[in-house]
Amino acid sequence: MRVILRMLQTLADTRRFFQDNDWRTIVRRMNARDTHPVIQFMKYGICGVGSLIVGQSIWLALSVWAWPALDPDLPKEVRALHSTYNNVIAFFFGNLFAYFTNSLWVFTPGRHHRVLEFFYFTLVSTVAFVIGLAVGPMLIRMYGISTLLAQLLLVASSVMVNYVCRKFFVFKG
Repeated sequence: MRVILRMLQTLADTRRFFQDNDWRTIVRRMNARDTHPVIQFMKYGICGVGSLIVGQSIWLALSVWAWPALDPDLPKEVRALHSTYNNVIAFFFGNLFAYFTNSLWVFTPGRHHRVLEFFYFTLVSTVAFVIGLAVGPMLIRMYGISTLLAQLLLVASSVMVNYVCRKFFVFKG
């Protein structure tokens, strides 16, 4: 119960901060590394949306033009396999975008050497991605769900795993 009350208080404090401050102060806090956890998560979300746009744009382009994965007339096994190919390629570009934006704006680098930091960042991303990637095609094959719903489940599970691991294991904070 205390945890829920503390979370509600944190959200109320954040709302009050946005309500009580001018745009310049809000932007200054958004650009600070040592900012409130809710603001940090908002920044993480903004970077995540950018990464999502990069990755999903590539996935969609590949799913339409390279390895078709959206055509409902294709056998579900083909859609699942093509969606996997397209996701693997798109993952590379989305991960690069996420690393650079997170290390420049959201988290404080320096817990590890830069090369090791990128390796851990990519490792965390890969684990979350592989879990989602395995589940999506499995749901397509087993239950015939739409490719877009499988994609949405991949994104949702990745966001949760990535934030926690990046915040506590990859970056300083």
